[in-house]
Amino acid sequence: MVGGTIGLAIVGDSFLYGTLPIEAKNLGIALPLVGILLSINRLVRLLSNTWASSVFEKLGPRRPFILATVLALLTTAAYGAGWGFLVFLLARMGWGIAWSALRQAGYQAVWTGGDRAKGRLMGMLWGIIRLGSAFSVLFGGFLRDRFGYRTGVWGISAITAFAIPVALSIRWPAEPRQAPRAQASFRQGWREALQTPPGRRLLLAGFVHSAFEGILISTTSLFLVGRLGGSDLFPGLGAQIGTLAGFLLALRWTSDMVFGPAIGALSDRIGQARTLVLLATVLLATMLGVVGLGGMSLILCLCVLFISSAGLMITLAALASSVALRAERPHIYVGVYATAHDAGSAVGPLLAYFATGLIGLASQYLLAAVILILAIIWYRRAV
Repeated sequence: MVGGTIGLAIVGDSFLYGTLPIEAKNLGIALPLVGILLSINRLVRLLSNTWASSVFEKLGPRRPFILATVLALLTTAAYGAGWGFLVFLLARMGWGIAWSALRQAGYQAVWTGGDRAKGRLMGMLWGIIRLGSAFSVLFGGFLRDRFGYRTGVWGISAITAFAIPVALSIRWPAEPRQAPRAQASFRQGWREALQTPPGRRLLLAGFVHSAFEGILISTTSLFLVGRLGGSDLFPGLGAQIGTLAGFLLALRWTSDMVFGPAIGALSDRIGQARTLVLLATVLLATMLGVVGLGGMSLILCLCVLFISSAGLMITLAALASSVALRAERPHIYVGVYATAHDAGSAVGPLLAYFATGLIGLASQYLLAAVILILAIIWYRRAV
């Protein structure tokens, strides 16, 4: 139920990734500013994650989770108001705060399932969440192609509204009473998380992977336009690059649902560190195909690339959950790992949109994949 609630709440954020880059001109937003809009919610979370983890530790999950779904609805509706860059900026900042609480609740839901199947449970959680993302980019992209941007926003907002009653209906398990804790500061949280080499290297791997995905996901539609042009890819259906980009992003997020539990179970069986290396190798091989091929071969390589990247995210999250439960204050470690992840996600779109004119998207993709492989190997050597 937590995964379903977050899946309903996230649809507005997911919708923007497929449509904002190709609608920016019509909305009066300069292309470099798109990178800022797709990153500002993550920059906000560099501060709000630690705050949210302390709120959950103090109040429990129910009230913060419900308030986060309300904020998600308000920010999604703001995308269709037509009030320009400033409103978009404020809405994206609000969404960043909402996501800090939503994700914290997701980790806490996994904890209630015990310690023996962390990978499978994390895969199941993210699979349900990304089903919402997949539906959003596919359905929203189709609405945009057929009826225009605003119709897409209002349709997506209507879906988001259902998150509120679902959140209200959840009955969270009682937590053991704990002695009152002082609210953790940003510096204190990082000090706790950096105590061991595996903990430090896991944070780096999470940062690099999220930066890689930030680059790839925020520029998929632009990359496809450059490689495939703006032709009508599906004659008679009114579907063009917006729908194709939506389909590929939907595949990335449905991969969490279709392959996530299986990849998580594999990581439980053979070890998460080995699973990371295996998936990173597949990712690098398919990235070489993305930058070197065209047509349907390019699309096929992107499909496999998104699946392997989804597996990396789930495996890294399962490792973070295990490390958190061994920490003195699990909520705080989750907040720190989430902050490292968000820092990478914020850097990714900014790099993509400001460096495209210097080295091009293909070179960025390949360089990011190589750095990711090196970060995972470095973590593997510490465990």
